[in-house]
Amino acid sequence: MVRRADPFRDLVNLSAMMSRLLDDEIRNRLGHRASTQSDWMPQVDLIELDDKIILKADLPGMDKKDINIEVVDRQLILKGERRMKKISEEKYHRLECAYGKFYRVFPLSAEISCAAVNAAYFNGILEVTLPKVKTGHPKKISVRCEIE
Repeated sequence: MVRRADPFRDLVNLSAMMSRLLDDEIRNRLGHRASTQSDWMPQVDLIELDDKIILKADLPGMDKKDINIEVVDRQLILKGERRMKKISEEKYHRLECAYGKFYRVFPLSAEISCAAVNAAYFNGILEVTLPKVKTGHPKKISVRCEIE
């Protein structure tokens, strides 16, 4: 059987490998243990608005108790484990879904109000809302000059 090359699949694989390498480097610099290696990496969208940052992650088939979210030093850490549900008669013809532990680190471009972080998990989509710390708006100060 002849298999045709698929350059787009190769690009997706290269992107996943680069993302994993960068996550590993960040994890090493933060001093996290190597035992937290990822078995797979969920796909995410990271969106920045004026007042918040939103992370959306595809985590189908997961139980919310197996998802952990932390904000540490302007970084969002998303980790967890998707467990394979055993079927009584295991005669698989194909296994394409990824299972096991995952660990992702996302640098945040702004200071986050940790007390107001909110996470919701519905229909396999995790949405984390990270409100930015409100900074004072610039205040115009008039300069008074007195000449003697």
